[in-house]
Amino acid sequence: MAIVKIKSKTYSDVAYVFGTFNRRDDVVSALYNHCKCYFNQNYRAVFFIGDEYKDEIFHESFLKLWENIERRKIYVEDNVLKGKGGEPFTGQLTTYFMSIARLKYLEWARDRRKRLSSDEYENVWNTADLASYTELLYDDGDSAMLEVVSNCISKMPKRCNQILTMFYYEEKTLDEIMAEMPELESKNALKTRKYKCMEELRKTAKAICRRMV
Repeated sequence: MAIVKIKSKTYSDVAYVFGTFNRRDDVVSALYNHCKCYFNQNYRAVFFIGDEYKDEIFHESFLKLWENIERRKIYVEDNVLKGKGGEPFTGQLTTYFMSIARLKYLEWARDRRKRLSSDEYENVWNTADLASYTELLYDDGDSAMLEVVSNCISKMPKRCNQILTMFYYEEKTLDEIMAEMPELESKNALKTRKYKCMEELRKTAKAICRRMV
């Protein structure tokens, strides 16, 4: 195996993985900061959670990334970063990290849902519909939409833009949204509209990702 030279506090993906596997404390620290910076910049585009929960999800995700490196699920061979089946990585390490974070987010959302009563579940913005939303928006293993979701929402028809923004970004309950959109006849009507908006969001984001490939 070729030796990977590590010279600075900002490393290539190959150097991050190589140094972490070899338990270089400075590289582990740099990888932690690298992932945290990327997560903080991008989590609101995909993980519709409050600040009080984001650190929990980040730390769980980073530990899983570290474990995957330790167990050589991702590794460096001949100066090439490789993954499942020994295939070379085709994306960025941060994208791989966010795919781990997405799974941790789903686990968190499902756990929260189980621990809430039906009334609480109906009115808490960051647990209601989180798992179904994420599963609707993504296919298994697909994290390519990370950087386009917010942009897609901003360009959706006015009503969809309002509903998704109020529900996921402004943290409003269904009752609060109903008060601001009296033209909606009932909560069921709001839920139906929101579901249709999410379907449209998924189609739009998928189309953009295909053009980016």
